Amino acid sequence: MRFRSLVWAAAGLSVACGPSQEAKGPPTKPTVSAPAVVEEPPDLSPVKRPAEVVVVGRVARPRLFAETLAKWSNLPVRIEDIIPSDARPLAKAVLWEAPAEMVVALDAFGEGKVPPPLVIGSIGLKSLDEALSAADALSMPTRKVAPGIYRVGDFEKASCAISVSLGAAPARLICGRANKDVDVLLPYATRGLPSEPTSGADLEFVLEAKPIQDRYGRDVAALRLLAGVAVRAVALDAPKFDRALSDAIYGAVDETINVFNDLDQVRIEARIDGARNVLTAASELKLKGETSWVAGTIAASKPTPLPGTLPRLPPGATLGAYNPPLPAERYAAISRILGDLTEGYLEYEKVPEATRKRARRVTESWLTKLPEGFAFTMSPTQKDAIGSRHADTTVTRISEPSARILGMYTDILALLGDAGLKKLVKQKVTMKLDDKLWPKVTKKPFKLAGFKAPATLFEVTADFKAWAALDASIEKVLKDMLPPPGSNELKRIVVIVQPDGDSTYVLTGDDPAEMTKVMAEHRKAEPGMFFAKPARNDKVLLAGFMTLNYIARTIERSGKTEGVSKALAAAPNHGETPITFSTTVGPGTARADIEVPSAVFTDASAAVMAAGPALKNALKDP
Repeated sequence: MRFRSLVWAAAGLSVACGPSQEAKGPPTKPTVSAPAVVEEPPDLSPVKRPAEVVVVGRVARPRLFAETLAKWSNLPVRIEDIIPSDARPLAKAVLWEAPAEMVVALDAFGEGKVPPPLVIGSIGLKSLDEALSAADALSMPTRKVAPGIYRVGDFEKASCAISVSLGAAPARLICGRANKDVDVLLPYATRGLPSEPTSGADLEFVLEAKPIQDRYGRDVAALRLLAGVAVRAVALDAPKFDRALSDAIYGAVDETINVFNDLDQVRIEARIDGARNVLTAASELKLKGETSWVAGTIAASKPTPLPGTLPRLPPGATLGAYNPPLPAERYAAISRILGDLTEGYLEYEKVPEATRKRARRVTESWLTKLPEGFAFTMSPTQKDAIGSRHADTTVTRISEPSARILGMYTDILALLGDAGLKKLVKQKVTMKLDDKLWPKVTKKPFKLAGFKAPATLFEVTADFKAWAALDASIEKVLKDMLPPPGSNELKRIVVIVQPDGDSTYVLTGDDPAEMTKVMAEHRKAEPGMFFAKPARNDKVLLAGFMTLNYIARTIERSGKTEGVSKALAAAPNHGETPITFSTTVGPGTARADIEVPSAVFTDASAAVMAAGPALKNALKDP
């Protein structure tokens, strides 16, 4: 700059002083000016989507999306506040009202059988000049590689470029894992994707199956050749087990191939519904073929409207769900194979026939019928020494007489005390198992008020602390179920099966008195809690809700801390706002929806700030 100033000053002085007296001499030749250099304009011709593109992601309005969620969470922050302080100059050049996008593509010329995909991210910029100035302010080197395109920065594990662009932003910052990612996908990211029609979602990710099918179709079809190897590796030379094993492995491989070929698209999206103050999210599976078991099951499923009258939902329920009947015939082959595998293995181990038959009934009975069901969960209210460590009480009403269900639980719990099964377990484990360690099972009649027929109560008690002491690996598995240090508390599981004419109630928990109390609340004649579900789906295969209180209980049971629920109880809405969900199917499609009201964000934010260390301890890795 100083040199340039001196040049201009010298030029100014020469003009101001005027010419000196002319000296006679030979005439001078006229000066010929060099032609002006015209810079080549950037290429802004539209680009079609490359055939290798597999995933496209987009946040349509980054500022609106981020700041709306922050507002709902009572966090007074702007999107710029999230940017690290040393990157703020670059953030000033970002056009936060333009879409932020990502692209994943197969590497057409990559090395190896399955080369890593090409991946880039893209954010809109206010202008090319502002972006270059911001890079200069950050002392980031820039290098022009083509008209309107500059390589920016010098990163060890990433590559970035700034380029002019079509669409809502006049320029874009494109970053990938390597120069190759950016060089291959930058034209599409700046001159193709920004001009493609959008769905209107605030956030979306779309996976297209065709590029993967075109590239790896033959490889996937060849998986069947490996099925025989897998069968031979696992077979026991036991006819019943080996036949079932062959059916299972070849069936799983065939289904993998068929689903791979049937798949068309997987879509995930989220939208901010400002009118209702709700974040809606959905995932959708689209199929183009009908060869797979999945496609056939979707076609056989019959979604129905949520019944106008459901059993009473007690106030304070933290989880509720409803499902219509599902096509059990679609699961018949799976049920048979599971039964043959179970019985065949136990036959190979020379377990008594009565035990084998009982184990087979257990594995088969789960899928024999899939009737209509209604369920809800209540948090424990006991004030005893166990307190919040008590299990939740869950009540399930199944639209089926009790015979199959009662038989299923009878067989399951009978296996826990089966002498033949005990002998097999003792043979397979390396440590010595004392019979005193074995779970204790009791079965007895039980009376629930309001029912003519008696219920059946099953109770299982186990000393998990004693089991954990046997081996470190067992302790690791049971760590979330162990009592507090210094306590000899036994793990208790209670199941009550209550016949009710053409329906059956199944109650699960750990305290019959609490379970009786919940059931009495459910049977009251007065109106109960509203059963909430997402607004989108009129016909469903599953619909229901959960609350933050249910999630907090799950966190507490795994992390052994009571601070989360206490913090949530003090939140503005006490963690009681329903988070609704539903699933449905249509021709060649399966869809799941969830709705999260703004009140959930408000409570979650308040609980996180209040719980602090308790929440951190509950979520930290072991």
